[in-house]
Amino acid sequence: MTASITKEELWNQIQARFFQKLGTVSFSAYIEPLTPIELTAASLRLSVPVDEASEIINRWNSAYSMDFVQFALEITGGTFIKPDLQISTTLTESVVAPSPTITTEQSVPFSRESDLDPDFTFEKFVTGSGNENAYAVARAVAEQPGKVYNPYLIYGGVGLGKTHLMQSIGNSYAKTNPQARIKYATAEDFLNDFTDSLRASVDGATAAFKKTYRSVDILLIDDIQFWSGKEKVQEEFFNTFNALTKNGKQIVMTSDRIPTDIPDLQTRLTSRFEAGILMDIQKPDLPTRVAILKNLSSADNLEIPNEVLELIAENIDSNVRSLEGAFHKFEAKIRYMNKPATKETAQQILDDLNIDRGQKVTVDRIQETVATYFMQTVADLKSSSRKKDLVNARHVAMYLTRTMTDESLPDIGRAFGGRDHSSVLHATNKITEKAEIDPRTKELLLDLANEIKNGK
Repeated sequence: MTASITKEELWNQIQARFFQKLGTVSFSAYIEPLTPIELTAASLRLSVPVDEASEIINRWNSAYSMDFVQFALEITGGTFIKPDLQISTTLTESVVAPSPTITTEQSVPFSRESDLDPDFTFEKFVTGSGNENAYAVARAVAEQPGKVYNPYLIYGGVGLGKTHLMQSIGNSYAKTNPQARIKYATAEDFLNDFTDSLRASVDGATAAFKKTYRSVDILLIDDIQFWSGKEKVQEEFFNTFNALTKNGKQIVMTSDRIPTDIPDLQTRLTSRFEAGILMDIQKPDLPTRVAILKNLSSADNLEIPNEVLELIAENIDSNVRSLEGAFHKFEAKIRYMNKPATKETAQQILDDLNIDRGQKVTVDRIQETVATYFMQTVADLKSSSRKKDLVNARHVAMYLTRTMTDESLPDIGRAFGGRDHSSVLHATNKITEKAEIDPRTKELLLDLANEIKNGK
């Protein structure tokens, strides 16, 4: 492996995957400052700037090391490589990458290009009852972009495959149309590029930004809920949207909720989005989860008994990302620790995951999770404000507190700004009734409860 790929090539590919997963802010803080120093048979040594070492190393130890191993496995075709972070001690280890040259064609320092991930294809997307409709529409869009289902918005919870399905459209169309101009960006990328173009001192920066996003055949935008409350970027995307659709170009977006549920999203944008087609992706059922695990084991040339895969699938039911994470931990056990591919080994992984993910359900945790989802603050939930979006978030938080803890009605009321028990009872009843008639509300409550319990 080390003879066929250099440390720079490996690190560049791993960086690209981290950028797609993390976005601009986290990438710039924890990935970009690192420099590859040495690639051995089992590790990639990375130099960490001394003035940022403590924060970066702590973040890698808690969050990024397993992702690195997984990315390296995918890039090298199965070679186990771990990250070896070492604090820079010499000038030769602190290599500073040259600043990008600003050319006439690109007269603004846009953020790193977010290329399509070649692994995100229709062939690798496992369909089931929770995503088959979204998949069918995606195939139709890939065959005739700009002609049917335009715009196309895919919504659903974290880790269910929205990005995979959206990028499959781009990869599929690029196969048959290699000259096609396809742009993938997160909503945060779009915001940062727009902001950079306004701040740039170079003439023509704004025009270059518009050309970048308005001269494509397919525009793919991830996580549009990020634009909540950001009026200027919404205005710019509205104009970009109109320019593309006017010329018959395809727009595909993802979101963690339907547009009308995104706080402070302009009405004219939601109406534009709903003029196309909206499809949701739900959590995979058990047969789909087993099929996903079979695909993963087949791709990695592993022979794992069905009973083992079924055990993992039965216990990891939150989302595809968590399922894949559990599988790769199991794979690491049998590949590199010489453990047998048995139910006992799988149970060890599941036990470890329960230890890592288990969270004590408290009122504070419920309030923090709900506030984050609805883009509010815990203080807002406790306040006397009667704004519609805030009232709904507060009612959901009260409902979850009532159903997930042993707190009494008066205690719950006190935890939400000193309200009386009748307010809590009213909120609980209202959400209960809504969940009975609205499948989206029921699904939301299940997702939030899972996040509260599992810390995801």
